[in-house]
Amino acid sequence: MLGSGIIKRDGWMTLDCNPSRHADFVATIPPLPDAVKAVAWDEIEWIHGVTSLYPWDAKQVLKELHAVLAPGGKLILEQPDAHKCHPCEHPEWLFGDPDLRDPLHMARWTYSPMHLQVLLERIGFSRVDILPAQHHLPERDFRAEAYP
Repeated sequence: MLGSGIIKRDGWMTLDCNPSRHADFVATIPPLPDAVKAVAWDEIEWIHGVTSLYPWDAKQVLKELHAVLAPGGKLILEQPDAHKCHPCEHPEWLFGDPDLRDPLHMARWTYSPMHLQVLLERIGFSRVDILPAQHHLPERDFRAEAYP
C-alpha cells in the first residue's frame, strides 16, 4: 500500500513518507526505494496518492510500479474524478484541505478516468479497467485497476 498513512491490513506491506506512521518502508517517492524495486509484487494499491505528485513525477512512479508488478499482478489506483469535482463547489475534493496546512494532503494534479487510463496504457499496462471507487465516495472518485 503506497501512501498508506495509518491504514494497516494483514498481509500487506506499507510505504509512507511520514515516519510517525510506522510504515514498512519510509520514503518519499519518486523514486521507489530499492527494497521495493527488489520484489515482484502481486498487488499494489495507491489510494488518493497519484494526485499528490506533479504529472512528470507520477509518470515516473507509475513506470516503476509497472516494472515491479509480478506477471498477472494488479495496480489499483483511486482518486477524485476531475470532471466530477468542480473546483468552485468543492475545491477540497481536488486540491486538499488547506486548513490542515499539510503538503502531504494537497493535490498537485488531477485526472479524469479517461486521462489516467491513457497514461497507464502509454506506460505499458496491457489492460486498464475503470470502476467505481471502493475506498471513498463513488459519486466523486473512480478506481483504475491496471494489469501489466
